[in-house]
Amino acid sequence: MIKTLYTAAFILLTAFTFGQNTITELSKDVDKGSYGILEVRLNMEDEFRTVEGRDTEGLARVALFLGDNEQKEVISKGFTGYNKVVDYLNEMKENGWELEDTYSLKGSSLLITHYVFVKKKNS
Repeated sequence: MIKTLYTAAFILLTAFTFGQNTITELSKDVDKGSYGILEVRLNMEDEFRTVEGRDTEGLARVALFLGDNEQKEVISKGFTGYNKVVDYLNEMKENGWELEDTYSLKGSSLLITHYVFVKKKNS
């Protein structure tokens, strides 16, 4: 029983220590009028896995760049499908961000989409 409790405590501590950031956390102290870029980076083969995503992380990730959040940008690693990307876009709106522009970049093995947001209200 004690081993089980220690194991559970270790897993929770690890999850909280190494957990990824959320849009709400990153948006908390951002001033109105500030810009942010939500970057969706996919492996080239993820282009055809639009709903289900993939089992391995690869280079895929979603990150929110705000200019002063160095080393805290990553929201999620891997690609779990576009439904999750839509969730992130909705969460940006819920946290006072408004979509201003979108553009895509294509490399030899990556597809990158940048969603440019401006902070309209403090959350």
